[in-house]
Amino acid sequence: MILHSNPIHTTAIRLIRHGESEANAGLRTESPSTIPLTAKGREQALVLAQQFSAAPGLIVVSSFIRTQQTAQPLSARFPGVPVEVWPVHEFTYLNPELYRGTTETQRGIFAQDYWQRCDPHWNDGGGAESFADLIARIDVTLCRLQHEMRADITIFTHGYFIKALLLRRQQPHAQVNAAFMAEFRDNRKNDTLPNTAVISLPPCGTAKDRR
Repeated sequence: MILHSNPIHTTAIRLIRHGESEANAGLRTESPSTIPLTAKGREQALVLAQQFSAAPGLIVVSSFIRTQQTAQPLSARFPGVPVEVWPVHEFTYLNPELYRGTTETQRGIFAQDYWQRCDPHWNDGGGAESFADLIARIDVTLCRLQHEMRADITIFTHGYFIKALLLRRQQPHAQVNAAFMAEFRDNRKNDTLPNTAVISLPPCGTAKDRR
């Protein structure tokens, strides 16, 4: 795993966590998908875009607005680069309908209960997903990257998603059980990613490579 500062050079795959969001800043939020960047987050996105020494081949964002806002300055700088929405959105493990208008701090005790339960198939209801569902999305993303013909892919995504993808890449055949979930939980707790962190991955291999 490589975290970059300046400058960003060509690489096979980049995973970028979004800029500071209103949830990160401790503000009340209504829905996981609609949480916007703060003024600081928008400035982080501008700085990030200027660190690219060349245009990527593809910009990927999630369906959540904070990744799209983070990607916008880079897309504006290189307007010819295609932008695609992939299912790389953040892991929503608490029922969002139950926590509208709350802060991360107010949701903290419920989040703690979720992770202590450590049941990869538990679903909190509403628009939540289970940990097993998250890993299924990770597997789909890794498969898509493996078959992607375009080089130099930049993915604007989220902290939980990045950490889960890194763990899954290390253990592609691991059973998604309580032990695997606990490993993810402990790894993320002990190694959080800052906003606009850039992680470079070695290539997954493409269809062209396997001919």
